Amino acid sequence: MAIGTPRKRSASLNVLAMLVALVLSAFIGATAGLIWQSAGWFEDEAEHEVVTAEAPGD
Repeated sequence: MAIGTPRKRSASLNVLAMLVALVLSAFIGATAGLIWQSAGWFEDEAEHEVVTAEAPGD
């Protein structure tokens, strides 16, 4: 009969490291998205205003 508790080594989950990686990737993704949106790449034509109805009084 064993005396005491058995010593099992459990793998560390590294929750703190995963949290830091998640927050870091969120900031990098948000920054890349904002840069991509404001850069205006692949826009060949300028945006045109589309008038669907005449203004009153014209």
